[in-house]
Amino acid sequence: MTNRSKVAPDAYPRPSAELPGIAEPGGVARGRAVAALSLAAVAAALLLPEGLLPFTEQTRIAFAAVAVAILCLAALQLVRALPGTHDGIARWRIGPWYLIWTAIAFGVASLTWLRPATGAARMIRLDSVALALTLVGGSVIAWTVGYLVGPTRPLRRLASGAVAVLLRGTRPTVRGIGAAWILYGVGSCARLATALVDGRFGYVGDPATLVSSAKPYAQVLNTLAAAAVFGIAVAAYDAFTTGRLNSRLTLALLVSVEVVAGAVSGGKQTFIVSALAVLIPYGAVRRRISIRFLVVSTLLFLWIVMPFNAAYRPVVRDAQSTLTPAEAIAAAPEVLAEVVYPDDPAAVLPTSMWALLHRIRLIDSVAITAQMTPTTIAYRSPAEFAVAPVVALIPRAVWPGKPIIANGYRFSQEYYGFPSTIYTSSAPTPLGDLYRHGGLLVLLIGMFALGACCRLFDSIFRPEADPRAMFFLIMFLPLVVKSELDVYSMIVAVPASVVAAAVGAQLACRPRGRALRA
Repeated sequence: MTNRSKVAPDAYPRPSAELPGIAEPGGVARGRAVAALSLAAVAAALLLPEGLLPFTEQTRIAFAAVAVAILCLAALQLVRALPGTHDGIARWRIGPWYLIWTAIAFGVASLTWLRPATGAARMIRLDSVALALTLVGGSVIAWTVGYLVGPTRPLRRLASGAVAVLLRGTRPTVRGIGAAWILYGVGSCARLATALVDGRFGYVGDPATLVSSAKPYAQVLNTLAAAAVFGIAVAAYDAFTTGRLNSRLTLALLVSVEVVAGAVSGGKQTFIVSALAVLIPYGAVRRRISIRFLVVSTLLFLWIVMPFNAAYRPVVRDAQSTLTPAEAIAAAPEVLAEVVYPDDPAAVLPTSMWALLHRIRLIDSVAITAQMTPTTIAYRSPAEFAVAPVVALIPRAVWPGKPIIANGYRFSQEYYGFPSTIYTSSAPTPLGDLYRHGGLLVLLIGMFALGACCRLFDSIFRPEADPRAMFFLIMFLPLVVKSELDVYSMIVAVPASVVAAAVGAQLACRPRGRALRA
């Protein structure tokens, strides 16, 4: 294969050296600092009347939710003033995107509490929601300080050296379309093997197996399944660097197949990760956001993906029966037809938008945690976090009795009182999980550490300078930014994510020392 990258292979820095980045002009950086202070002052002003005026709980929640969103925007201005991060949104730095998502999921989405709660959320008191928003505001400040301070220099060198070892033998040049097909084939075979052996395909299948037993090979298959998304990223990178028709057709075909497979599996995240696998290479090559692709993807997500998912899941699983993967695939076309031709087309987008805000509303977990901890449920020991790396590094084949990580399922039972026969997983969130491990102090310390870790990641992985960083971003950006998992589960997920990204980079990039033809 020929090297089709527009950037000379040797122009990329070594992965063991932290990229210095380009600092913004002093006036621009000072302007961002002034903007940050102004936004922070507005956020504080929104919270100032609390306790001074006879506000209702809904009004307190509205003011606090807007304050959290504005505080995130203030933090974003400070983060973007750092060297190498000022264009971090277009170049997919985790730090800026974490703040944007926090503003939406904890700020804007919390405004849905202005309507009466439904379902399990009715257990949550309104004053608990207001308290949780205050905790989120404090955690945003702690996270921002941690990101600005960053990790120590020895830790940066250690992490950069570890990445260099993982990528040893590869060049920062991506192979062509052939590698995209190979990677997607490997990932598809891993998914097929899981469906055949376990009788489960994503949401489809018996959910009891997820919390009652785990096979020694399950983690290996899950790691290999990530190769499918890497194949899309390679196809996207090749399409954006060469502009060839066959590259674009390959990209369109792989994305279409992945979206269909994700829909049949009953998951929405597959669509989002597929979009990231296109947007991240676009940012790496073009160094800007593809607004057109982002808008089209959002509309498709709201018009097709969410309504289909909402109609499909009750069909494949209910209280009486659960369809097999083969039966679910057979039922999918009929569900899709109902979605494509709705009874009231004008109501589709507003309904999906409202449902999406409810789905991504993360303040509930923080609120129920603060409401019940420690008055009803005692604090958990922070020492649990120290055990997580050990659990993560020991394979199940070596440790047959290794605990099954289903903390969201157990959180639903512990805090919402769901019976064990209801297989649903609530989002503990890092914020809520830190709070239930010791209260405010543990929350602030943990968020400071998380901010420093995000800064460490952003200082090492810069896809516009080294395309091998794309594979690490695809694995870690949803894990960190989505903010649904508890801290323990996040720590346990790190080794497998690192291995998957390193293997993807090894397969997708050219070996070092091999002569390249122009």
